[in-house]
Amino acid sequence: MEESSWFTTILKTSHKNKGLQPENPVIGILSFEVSRLMCKVANLWNCLSDRQVSRLKEELRYSLGIRTLISDDHRYLINLALSEIIDNLTGVAISMARLGKKCVDPIYHNLDDVFYNPFEINLKWSGWEYRLKKMEKRVKKMKKFSAVMSQLQEELDGLTDLENRLTKMQSNGVNQGQLVEFHQKVMWQREMVNSLRGMSPWVRTFDYVVRLLLRSLFTIVERIKVVFGITTEMGRDLPRGGCFVHKNSISVYPTEGSFRKSMSNFGHAPNRHVPPVTCGRYPSLKSQRFVNLECTTSRNNSSIRVKGIFQNDSFDPIKKRLLKTQEPTLGDTALALRYANIIIYIESLAMCPHFLRPDAREDLYDMLTTSVKNSLRQKLHLFSSKDDQGIASDCRSSLKRILDWLSPLAHNMIKWYSERNFEKQPTGTKGNVLLVQTLYYADQATSEVAITELLVGLHYVVKFSQERIEKSFVGSP
Repeated sequence: MEESSWFTTILKTSHKNKGLQPENPVIGILSFEVSRLMCKVANLWNCLSDRQVSRLKEELRYSLGIRTLISDDHRYLINLALSEIIDNLTGVAISMARLGKKCVDPIYHNLDDVFYNPFEINLKWSGWEYRLKKMEKRVKKMKKFSAVMSQLQEELDGLTDLENRLTKMQSNGVNQGQLVEFHQKVMWQREMVNSLRGMSPWVRTFDYVVRLLLRSLFTIVERIKVVFGITTEMGRDLPRGGCFVHKNSISVYPTEGSFRKSMSNFGHAPNRHVPPVTCGRYPSLKSQRFVNLECTTSRNNSSIRVKGIFQNDSFDPIKKRLLKTQEPTLGDTALALRYANIIIYIESLAMCPHFLRPDAREDLYDMLTTSVKNSLRQKLHLFSSKDDQGIASDCRSSLKRILDWLSPLAHNMIKWYSERNFEKQPTGTKGNVLLVQTLYYADQATSEVAITELLVGLHYVVKFSQERIEKSFVGSP
């Protein structure tokens, strides 16, 4: 009995599916990529909802971790969030433009530059955006597509396993009754796969998918303008309400003395009326490389255009020299995820110091970078000649205070990475965490000082916990 793989199985589509003629090709195997694009579009729309935007602005304004490690300039932080949203949008647009070249309708063949600057979209696309209610329906549809593709992936894996087992049974000479029964299981699985294909983008045409994505992106651009206060008047796209980093903003770094003083305030809660001492990064030219919006005026037609979002400044020799003088962030040095894991590990150890595994100390030490190891060694040597009891009390309270504002950024870093790791996550994964809410933009030097403080605090917490346990054993009858 000859069996063919699911790749060669004839697609069974429902009566609702149209456009399956040879001249109107369907997405097919590219539906997995398409479902990820739809998931990204849905996530973009969700993160621009009133609730999410309000929560983001609140966190950027009052989070002690963000204000300490990144900046206390609210407009600058908003710009970092905007830059990532624009970057996500353009990423979808690039993939969509590639799919557009396979469409039958020639209007979709040249979409490469449509979103080069989302605030300067050609007027020929006017009216392509969805109305609010219709956009909500389209987002639900894209979420459904993503969920179906996630289930389809599981069923395809199951089908592949069943087909392999059937092949082995045929070659091993299994009796006819078992073979027929197992073959029926394979047929049922194939029917399940074909049914899911009919509900997925698999049988949709390129024109259908590209049109859905394109109109959704136009709608998202309009939503971005509303959320970030960008008005469009007579062809002019203007930043409104001071949302953007000023062109001439400069970098300000604390002196060594003020740095030490600010570090002593690491654990204190922020005052909502009086901004705390900030020892993190202020807006710098390095960060403005991604988010600086430079408004230029043309004397000929008095039109004002917003530019800079998509400009590649890496080839500007003047800026290139200036960038080398900026302090690195954890994202620049590829340490954000590593330090996030360290912080979370310290947090877990600090919660149960009485049950610390013997090899936990070695595991934690192996996770540290050389700079943090050196800093920890110097700090412990400095404290070794002082009163342990007094230092221990301060370090333990400091450990808790620092974790209160630092661990949320670490957990967000892990969440951000997990949400975008499509190889390990379902295609319907939500993505509501932005990099500005993580350790990515955190100043490296300041972060390492904070981690060192955590390690010192953990050292004394574990030390005195063990001493109390030993005394209890000695005093027991």
